[in-house]
Amino acid sequence: MWSPNSQTLHVGLSPQHFVVARSDGFWRFRPVVTQRVECPPSSPTQPWQSAVATLSQWLGTQSGRKRAVRVVLSGRFVRWHCLPWQPDIAQPDEQLAYASLRFRETFGGVAEDWQLALSPQPPGQSVVACAVDGALIDALNTTCKNSGARLDRVSPYFACAYDHWRRVIGRKESWFGLIESECVSLGLLRNGHWMGLRTQRVNAHWHDVVRGLMAQIGISAGISDPALPLYLVGDGEPPAPTDGLAFTWLQPKALVQPALLGGRMAIGE
Repeated sequence: MWSPNSQTLHVGLSPQHFVVARSDGFWRFRPVVTQRVECPPSSPTQPWQSAVATLSQWLGTQSGRKRAVRVVLSGRFVRWHCLPWQPDIAQPDEQLAYASLRFRETFGGVAEDWQLALSPQPPGQSVVACAVDGALIDALNTTCKNSGARLDRVSPYFACAYDHWRRVIGRKESWFGLIESECVSLGLLRNGHWMGLRTQRVNAHWHDVVRGLMAQIGISAGISDPALPLYLVGDGEPPAPTDGLAFTWLQPKALVQPALLGGRMAIGE
């Protein structure tokens, strides 16, 4: 039951910072972005560690209202696999075991400790599998519990953003990408289904990474049409146009405190 003392905190978590948006626990309206907190550098093996520790300290300073916490994760903390349809693998536990095997084949033994989630798909369609370090989920649960809050949901930013914009994109064959300061996530859509999905670190210009991912995913999916529309989102400022890479930047009509970089990730758009 709703309580006047309840509140939902929407937290966008990245290696460099986290951003908090607040919404009332009863009325369904757009959360208001309120604060951005910078985080010290973290270890390459656990890039989330410093951000979660800083979030724990911040939550410890909050008092009064009971809180549910919804965390949106940067692509830096998430791994993806687009698994081909396997007619002989139908049960959920079998699909999870198959996804776990594919992650271990791709990323090695470190994937043993990852928590997996699969997107439901109709028969004959590829299944999208998402993996997050299990230690990150445990740390978020502990952080919320120790501060008197409740971890309500943990979601990848890429998935939240696509759910927010899917009606705009429609069912046409197209690319959908998420641009962040440290990584790029890109997927290929056909009739509303994923044909491929990958994330890559950004070491140079993001548009070079996008071009490379388009080539890799396109080859795997048997797609060579360079004219497919490209839709991009991100938690930073809209990028400037670039030669040879036409794209549509999906921008909300009204941003609350747009100067607070990362606010879009906290809200999940």
